[in-house]
Amino acid sequence: MKGMQQFGQMLRELREQRGLTQEDLAGLIERSVQAVSAMERGQNMPRLETLIRISEKLDIPLGEIVKIFDQRDSVNQERTPIEVTIINTTKHLSIRDLRIIANIVKSFPKEI
Repeated sequence: MKGMQQFGQMLRELREQRGLTQEDLAGLIERSVQAVSAMERGQNMPRLETLIRISEKLDIPLGEIVKIFDQRDSVNQERTPIEVTIINTTKHLSIRDLRIIANIVKSFPKEI
């Protein structure tokens, strides 16, 4: 259940970041507005086919989406929106800037 709620939160944030309404997203992924609403509220477990469409239409790696459902990973609810923002921001950077960011990230100590 926790994974579904985290997925719903991430989906809503991704949709809003792209300036889409629930109706817009429903059309893109070929689902009803009610289905999108239920997913965003964490009440509906999307099928793999739907997750793939979301990945393609919102341009987010499928792995980023499905890792939320991995119950072995204790995901901090504050992390997901921050990670999504970072991922989306880096998509617009040049290779040079990506290398700079990668070096900065590598300089942080690893959490134990």
